[in-house]
Amino acid sequence: MRRPLVLLALGLVLAGPFALGYRLSRGDRATAPVVMPSVVDEVRAALAGQYYRPVPASVLGHATVPAIITALGDPYTAYLAPPDYEQLRRQTEAHYSGIGASLLPEPRGLVVVSVPPGPAVAAGLRTGDTIVSIDGVPSASLGPAAARARIVGPTGTHVRLRVLRGRRRYDLDVRRGLVPAPLVDATLLSYAGRSWGSLRLGAFGSGVSSALRKQIAVLRHQGASGFVLDLRENPGGLLDQAVAVSSLFLDHGIVVSLSGAHSPHQVYRASGRIATRLPLVVLVDRDSASSAEIVAAALNDNQRATLVGERTFGKALVQALDPLDNGAALEISVARYTTPSGRNISGVGVVPRIHAVDDPRTTHDEALEAALGVLARPTS
Repeated sequence: MRRPLVLLALGLVLAGPFALGYRLSRGDRATAPVVMPSVVDEVRAALAGQYYRPVPASVLGHATVPAIITALGDPYTAYLAPPDYEQLRRQTEAHYSGIGASLLPEPRGLVVVSVPPGPAVAAGLRTGDTIVSIDGVPSASLGPAAARARIVGPTGTHVRLRVLRGRRRYDLDVRRGLVPAPLVDATLLSYAGRSWGSLRLGAFGSGVSSALRKQIAVLRHQGASGFVLDLRENPGGLLDQAVAVSSLFLDHGIVVSLSGAHSPHQVYRASGRIATRLPLVVLVDRDSASSAEIVAAALNDNQRATLVGERTFGKALVQALDPLDNGAALEISVARYTTPSGRNISGVGVVPRIHAVDDPRTTHDEALEAALGVLARPTS
């Protein structure tokens, strides 16, 4: 049975699967007094000039922003109203007010990947639940960022979630609380007569690579002979952190490549600031997404690590945040990424070399044990 994730927080975790490499992209706006364009015109201009692929005129021709976004058919591109955008901007802080859960999109709404101890658990939310509405608004009708912004909010306030659990529906009232952003859960484990370091990342938030470097040093000092980098249930996060984390284990090589219709081809390489050359296994599952997949693929394609677990989620789009003149913002898919070997994993995911799944009916973590078994196996 998998131990509960620690330091797992909704806001930053939700920023993961839907937000690789957020950046502000309005530095080229005119500052001289001009006639203010409408929000619809701004959204059209952003999509025409930044979207990762050409946008048909039939899509841009719709009269309203919701109609344009719907016609686009991209679950990762969304309009954020001013309050939603402000909430999102606060979610890069070390602590913020939310419910403490990790979610990924699915056709009916948002599926709960994990729920560590916190407000969501106290209200009765469970792993595997699907949130189908937030304060009465259907989750499927919201973009991921807008849904994220509606769930977070001031400490002590409440959010009403309608949850689908199997064939039954439940209404949960969750009281928001101050929750920490996820960083690193580091543990020294004993297996086959040797010590191994387990490094579990909840998400790729700001500062996670620095925290991981420190934990690697601590575990090496304690006698770790190798490491398991556990990226299960990790929905992703910031692109720069994915590159930085990969660089802790790679002294050279490509980490990831980005390309888009309106941006030059970009190749991100390992920084050379390696933290360890000890043996490495990366543990993934079907909820490992975006930045987690970048790291897993980079370490696999560069033959630095063995992948163990399940086929990953398969999200290969990168988003940017484009602030609008009315205080809102457009979360927009600006690029698609490929792995160092040139693979596009969109809808396919990364396939581990060794398939292993934890059995929740047991007290053991079978997937972790499989990863440790790979580390302990004699090398020829």
